[in-house]
Amino acid sequence: MPQIQTLSKPLLNERRAMTSNAQTLRKAVPVRDIDIVSESIISYQGRYVEMTPKAFGQLMRLIGMSKTFANQFEALFSPETKAKFINTMKNAMAANLNEITLVMSPIQKKIVGFSKKAEDMISNERFLDLAEGIIGDHGMDVTNWSVDSDTGAVTINAFNPKAQFDIGVDNEVFTAGLTMKNSPFGGIEVMPYVNRLWCANGCTTAMAADKYSLHNLNQESMEPFFQHLSQLRKNGFVPTGFKDTVKQAINTPASLLEMERAHRTVEKIVGNRADNWIPLHDNIAAYHSIGVDTKELSAEQKKRSMTDQSIWSIVNGMTHVATHANDILLNEPLDEAKSTQMMVDAGNMRAKDFDMANEMPSPFSKNVLNETTQIGAILN
Repeated sequence: MPQIQTLSKPLLNERRAMTSNAQTLRKAVPVRDIDIVSESIISYQGRYVEMTPKAFGQLMRLIGMSKTFANQFEALFSPETKAKFINTMKNAMAANLNEITLVMSPIQKKIVGFSKKAEDMISNERFLDLAEGIIGDHGMDVTNWSVDSDTGAVTINAFNPKAQFDIGVDNEVFTAGLTMKNSPFGGIEVMPYVNRLWCANGCTTAMAADKYSLHNLNQESMEPFFQHLSQLRKNGFVPTGFKDTVKQAINTPASLLEMERAHRTVEKIVGNRADNWIPLHDNIAAYHSIGVDTKELSAEQKKRSMTDQSIWSIVNGMTHVATHANDILLNEPLDEAKSTQMMVDAGNMRAKDFDMANEMPSPFSKNVLNETTQIGAILN
């Protein structure tokens, strides 16, 4: 059975320094004082400042415009006309939205987000004090510690080696722990984190019953937070309904839509090798063999199209890539923030309602609709 890799003391010290240096900066500015130059640049007080695509999307939403509409507008007119139109919309919104908060990454030297409210931000230092206290108090080891350069979010995955549990299925044994995240947009979030011991895959589960968000560290907020943490500990940090959900995932085929989404996620990391984990093209070929062009199917039709892989197989394909990416990629190490996010994506897939979960078994064969069985059709 593979060993779960944990971070050494030198690596932990390195991650602490990286986290401190990644502290995002906030500045509230009058909406009328910024001008959109392009999708990647704004002008503020005569200076050009770069922004990420996610930040541009947030800005569009704040002024009541979608990126899709903006792109369609540019297709009809020039980029300059598009920028002028967006600025006109922004200025029209200024009556209702006087100020906007810019969130700047010291790593990228770019704006990574915009916020409508100048909310109090929990610093990375205070987050580390809280997270490391939880890790020490609960005897946990750290498996992942990442800083997302696109958003400034810090994520730590930790587990308790003694908190092992099974689900009553052969070869399915897990260890439980926590994912702790600090984001300039969502504050601190704490979610259950599990490792599958059979292959040492990690997975974060953001189910509503277990996820807890903390937007400040005053006593009024901290008391219910620690009560929630105490309840998680009583449950051994095992996510609510985890055993039943895994059993259902093992016995539920993934839909074609679910397989496509998982394949796209894995493909971003391993490129054209994605079928080694998510065999999408074998399934597409199987549908083509019966005369079905999957490209012509709607999303709803794909939801009802069965594949030859279970939800559990799909989830573990994703978590295997996320956990072992650096062994797989060799000369192209995966950014740890992307690895951690894939664990969350896999956990979200397991936590949602499965597309094929309500399919009922049929006692009839595919060829049941023949002329000898259709009673009403043969009546004179």
